[in-house]
Order: sequence, then structure tokens, then C-alpha cells
Amino acid sequence: MKDFLVSLYTGIKLGGRPHGRRISPLATVRGDVNIGKYTYVSGFADIRGIGSATRIGNYCSVARGVKILSSGQVHGLDSISTFPFYLIDRSLERADFMSLKRDVVIGNDVWIGVDAVIMPGVRVGDGAVIGAGAVVTKDVEAFQIVAGVPARPVRKRFAESVCAAIAASKWWDCDYDELRPLIRRIYAHDRNGDEGILETLGLLPRTPAVSPE
Repeated sequence: MKDFLVSLYTGIKLGGRPHGRRISPLATVRGDVNIGKYTYVSGFADIRGIGSATRIGNYCSVARGVKILSSGQVHGLDSISTFPFYLIDRSLERADFMSLKRDVVIGNDVWIGVDAVIMPGVRVGDGAVIGAGAVVTKDVEAFQIVAGVPARPVRKRFAESVCAAIAASKWWDCDYDELRPLIRRIYAHDRNGDEGILETLGLLPRTPAVSPE
């Protein structure tokens, strides 16, 4: 019953079939927001697409309490006041008080930790990891781990050659049924180092064989 309700709520929030997506009924999704297939959004997350859009890729993990902000949450700093006067004067338009930023774009297979905040206009590359409680004010490279306030790079998840091979595989474009036969290898904790990753990538659907350098 719980899974049915989550699926129903997800479909309502996204205006269509969930396609494996899962949005907690305790999460907030408002405005121009697009969420990729199989991505989940946990309770008390708040994702906005007001004044600018928010795009989230496939197979992303959005943890509890994450905030993804858009232009609608930015107060101008170069005016006499930062107050949004449209809240008390209905003759004013909200758009006139926005500091417009570019869209937030989050790649595929991105893990955003508990209570992290992603500021308007930020781009996060495929495979990146955002540490719990981080405040992300600048773009994050693919497969980069960042943490802190403001968020700073910690390290890359893999060697550059492995990052490039994973990116080239575009495994996140596959439906889960295509990945299922290899899922224990994809999520293996006891993998055979970088060579094991490259071997698994070579077995993926629509992916040419990849050999280690």
C-alpha cells in the first residue's frame, strides 16, 4: 500500500507516469522541475523551479532534507532593500524582485547527502557526490566528491581513465531491466579494482568493450 501511495503521489507531482521515480509525500517539488527515471527524492527535501528551471538526471539519490533552490529564492543584493515587497503589495509582480540565475542542472547517478543545499544556477556533473550538510555555490565536476560550507572538492571517485570510461558508457540511459543481470557487479563492494569496473562496463547493453590502459 505504501509503495502504491508513493507511486501515485510521484505521478501527480510530475504530471505523468513515475517510470521508477519515487518522491516522498513529505517532499516538496514546485515549479519547473524535471526529474529523471529511477531517481528518488526523500522526505523533507525541497526542490524548486521558480523563475528558473531545475533538471535532475536518472538514478539520482536525493536524501532527506536536501534543498535545491532556483531564482525564485534569490534576494537581490544590489538594491536598497532585499525584502520581497510583492508579499505585502499585490500590485507588484514576483518576477520583478527575482535575481535571475541559470537553471540548476544535476547529472545522472548523483548522490546528494542529507540536508545539503544546492544554490541557484549550479551545475553538478554525472556521478558526483554532495556531502551531508554541504552548501554548493559553484559547479561540481563529474565524479567529484564535495563537502563543507561552502562545498569544496575532496577527491574524485575514481582515476580519470575510469571516470572517462563510466561517462562514455552512459549506463544511466538504460532501463533497470537491462541492468538487472549485472546489478551485483555494478554495485559490488568487492570489485576487482579498476580493471573490474572496466570489465563490467564492457558487458553493459549498447556499450562497446572497454579495456584498461
